[in-house]
Amino acid sequence: MVLDTKQQPIRSFDEIIARAVSIAEQGRRKTVAVAAAQDVDVIDAVVQSHREGFLNGVLIGDESAIRQLADKAGVDLGGLEIVDVPDIKNAAHMAARFASEGKADAIMKGFLPTSALLKVVLDKAYNLRVKTTLSHCAVLDIPGYHKLLNFTDGGMVIQPNGAQKLEILENAMLVGRALGLSPIKVAVSGAMAFASEKMPHTLADTETLIPAARAKFDDIAIQGPLPFDLATDKASAQRCGLNGPVIADADIFLVDSIEECNLIAKSLIQFAQAVFAGVIVGARVPVSLVSRTDTTKNKKASLAIACVLADHYQQNSVWDKGTAS
Repeated sequence: MVLDTKQQPIRSFDEIIARAVSIAEQGRRKTVAVAAAQDVDVIDAVVQSHREGFLNGVLIGDESAIRQLADKAGVDLGGLEIVDVPDIKNAAHMAARFASEGKADAIMKGFLPTSALLKVVLDKAYNLRVKTTLSHCAVLDIPGYHKLLNFTDGGMVIQPNGAQKLEILENAMLVGRALGLSPIKVAVSGAMAFASEKMPHTLADTETLIPAARAKFDDIAIQGPLPFDLATDKASAQRCGLNGPVIADADIFLVDSIEECNLIAKSLIQFAQAVFAGVIVGARVPVSLVSRTDTTKNKKASLAIACVLADHYQQNSVWDKGTAS
């Protein structure tokens, strides 16, 4: 593992954008291939990101629909490449082919089901899959919290077993390193701050997952089980008399189910106006994954973090041996 010791930790949405711009200014501007790009918010996010100077966008999809949506929204497509592939499945294959051939550094989901895109990304023909477990990181900039918080996994693995949970954590650690964090502080979720046989996953976490993580990663501080308030709020922890390296300072909140992650992350997005950057980790290129209901701002954040993560992969030869190095 190689870390960029000169990089300052990224702690906000604005700093993700600034880092992506800095990478481009150093001559490493990333290209993002958008699969089924006929989505007005996706188009707008790519256009804004291109204008801000941190990516080159390739819009793969129904060209007529893309241009009509852009015209209606008053969005200038100048400078973007458009590849006319009206069928959404074929558009996904084209995006994967771009990434496989080194013509794109990241892929973004457009107007197609997540499952359709990921099925193509996992196709052996493109040699993009390098991990047994692909997982989703929802990196949130939350008003009131002093830094970014990465929730995982809320998009891929429904109920991870022990081995999957460790790989989900490894994927999240890659994002943490790309953000310049060291040590990376991981809260392993639980309803209470102690393990109980009534909640079997807490026993597995304390007896197996946490020791395995400490043995595997030399840049981790990990603690659990921890409820969300103790992982993020000093006053709550003080009232409980709890201390430790992760208390009120978590970088990653590692959950036990997809429902748990969705409930927490989407509540913060909807009710606390958190900015959300979503990315799938475990393939040779990051996959920027957002939902159709996400705002343009969130989609731009997801593009920016994909560019930052792609640069981390390339600068540190992360996938040279087929697994994270």
